[in-house]
Amino acid sequence: MKKFSIASAALCALLSASSCGTDNALTFIPVTFNETTALEEGAQDSIKISMEVEYPENTGDKRAQNISAAISATLFGSEYKDMAPQEAMKAWSDSLKAEYVSDNLELLAMMRENGEENLRPGLDWTCDKTGFAVGQFGNFLGYRTTTYMYTGGAHGGTNEVHLNFDGSSGKLLEQEDVFADGFESEVGKLLMKHLNDGRAEDEAISLLVDEITPNGNFSVGENGVTFIFNQYEIAAYAFGVIEITIPADEIKPFLKPGMNPYH
Repeated sequence: MKKFSIASAALCALLSASSCGTDNALTFIPVTFNETTALEEGAQDSIKISMEVEYPENTGDKRAQNISAAISATLFGSEYKDMAPQEAMKAWSDSLKAEYVSDNLELLAMMRENGEENLRPGLDWTCDKTGFAVGQFGNFLGYRTTTYMYTGGAHGGTNEVHLNFDGSSGKLLEQEDVFADGFESEVGKLLMKHLNDGRAEDEAISLLVDEITPNGNFSVGENGVTFIFNQYEIAAYAFGVIEITIPADEIKPFLKPGMNPYH
């Protein structure tokens, strides 16, 4: 199984000084889970669950424990945050499989009762989850999770969540930890301003909302702060997951003292 360290010599420049010693290196290990379960014996319909999620190696380091708990809570729910990664994956998958079987066997029974079994739509479900560390900028350690779910219908849906950790403690940083009080209105205006940056006129996003407000789903990087808006959150499904970057020089006045990496 591949391992990598975000505090290796080659990447040490990305880390805060407190994280750049070999004794304090965070090593992320991909944990995988793949399982296919038929709806019933002999059925072609099935649920396919695939996961590849990078977790900090469990060495008893509190920082790694904090990050691992937040990753599991984001991907699976708060009730799974204290489980070991493989245990959390298995428990969450068992719950989803039970839901799949319950929902679709009931539907299949109704179709059989009405003589419509041969006309039934596909009863396949798919779930793909990934999570990976995206590096560190200043004292912000970034992590991105992606979940794709298909549970029937015309199409599935993708949900991306970006997590920001304090690189020294592993504490999950919420929006209110990073931005100054009263930032929402002005940052909202900047989100509207930069909505279509890099898009051709005929690719401009048509909004489902009158204004965009900061949603807590953001990443901090060299070029600025990027907010992530998932499908249907501010625009139609066809626009997919939308990322809006506010340049560093425009966002830095709205960051709390001590949270500004753009000195």
